[in-house]
Amino acid sequence: MIQGLGCDIVKVSRFDKGYTFLTRFIKKYFTLKEINELYLKLADSKEKELVLAVATRFAAKEAVSKALGSGFRNGITLQSIEITHNELGRPQVTLYQNALARAYLVSNNTAFKIHLTLSNEREYVNAVAVLETI
Repeated sequence: MIQGLGCDIVKVSRFDKGYTFLTRFIKKYFTLKEINELYLKLADSKEKELVLAVATRFAAKEAVSKALGSGFRNGITLQSIEITHNELGRPQVTLYQNALARAYLVSNNTAFKIHLTLSNEREYVNAVAVLETI
């Protein structure tokens, strides 16, 4: 049963403020696993691809926070929502701390899954997250 739905759209140019800005933003708001995945995947890429990847991940975190029904408040932070990808490129969500506690509250302390779909275009990225009890 669906317990939460979240959607977010982000203008990519919001993150196109130079490599120094990107590096600081990533270190401040992303988990170590996300950082490693970004730099492994994009080590040989252009800065614009890194900008798109960061904007997409940010939209995903926003969508998940909305699916939790709280947004970023009550101790839920960008780092408590982790967005990674499996070997086929499918986005995966891992929750930590208050985000995980909130997911259990929303799902009435039952097992849950968060489905996430991401779309990006040159100027905008979109993310939709669904919290489902299983």
